[in-house]
Amino acid sequence: MIVAMSNLLVHSAAVLLGFSLSIGCGDSATAQAQPQRTTPTSSATASTVTAAPPAPAQTTPVCPIVADPPGVDFGIVEPGTLVSSTIKLINPFDRPVLIKQATPTCTCTTVDMAGKTIPAGGFIEMPMSMKTSRAVGKKFAQISLVFEGIPVPLAVKLDAETAYAVRANPTFVDALAPERMKGFFEVVSNDATAFIVKTVDGRPAQTADGSVMKPATRQVVKYDLTASGLRTGVPPFLIVETDHPKCPVLDLRVRHETTRISPALNFAEFRENIGLISNGSSVECEVELKHAKLLRVDRILANHKEFQATIVDQKSDGDSVLVRFNLRPTGMPAGPFLFTCTLSAGGKSSELWIYGVCR
Repeated sequence: MIVAMSNLLVHSAAVLLGFSLSIGCGDSATAQAQPQRTTPTSSATASTVTAAPPAPAQTTPVCPIVADPPGVDFGIVEPGTLVSSTIKLINPFDRPVLIKQATPTCTCTTVDMAGKTIPAGGFIEMPMSMKTSRAVGKKFAQISLVFEGIPVPLAVKLDAETAYAVRANPTFVDALAPERMKGFFEVVSNDATAFIVKTVDGRPAQTADGSVMKPATRQVVKYDLTASGLRTGVPPFLIVETDHPKCPVLDLRVRHETTRISPALNFAEFRENIGLISNGSSVECEVELKHAKLLRVDRILANHKEFQATIVDQKSDGDSVLVRFNLRPTGMPAGPFLFTCTLSAGGKSSELWIYGVCR
């Protein structure tokens, strides 16, 4: 009986062991039977992406009428100079081309080509002139030509740089700080002509080292804005008189808290250098009012008892107005001067600075 029970226990253990092994192998087999997961591939990645063709480069339309040369650079000229040149307008077509409009960008430029015809396969000459201002600096102008049957206009550029025969270095006096109310500046001859500085702000010129000034192509002189001069207080411009035959007088802009210029009328330039003048003679001056449209100057008054001012004429290009006026001294003492002229237009008034030297 004991043997039988022993055999029964062995058999039961074997059954239990087999059952346990059966369960363990079943889980393992199930895991091995599962297929391996793969990362899906998107159609965008799998397929080849075709790049869009590049956009064609945009080109600026070009007028078929040719300007020869395409523009004129007059180089360095004296202020207030009338410069002129003639170019060719070439027609490449087998038909004549009518010039409908020829419009300059400023009243200082003159051209007369509207209504003229360029012959087929030929050319026509175009004379042009430009009056430079009396102020120093670069001057730009442009003439726009419109042709019949051609949608693209032609632009002809004019360039010039105005400079006196004597230039100051620097071109201004920085007197914003009290310690700079006195100092020195340099004047140099542009054409290698020896000269001397006669006066600075109406007072006899002094060299930087106090020595006697001798003719030279370069001078270094003193200035003193605390001393009395051509104007009461700090002047907006430091007037320098020389004996150079081509530059009797020039100016340096004075930067000071009391010399800011903000005219009600939009002057292209704030001052006019009328150069050398004598009593009984007269000088014609110009001032441009920018963006004045149809505005006209009603009156001009010289704020100096020894000067008379008279309007000569006014010309508008539809945007700016060019005003020409005469100044005549009647009893001026010899030497430099600095005063203002008051221009009135459209209920507004502004002062234009005038300077020069009477001899």
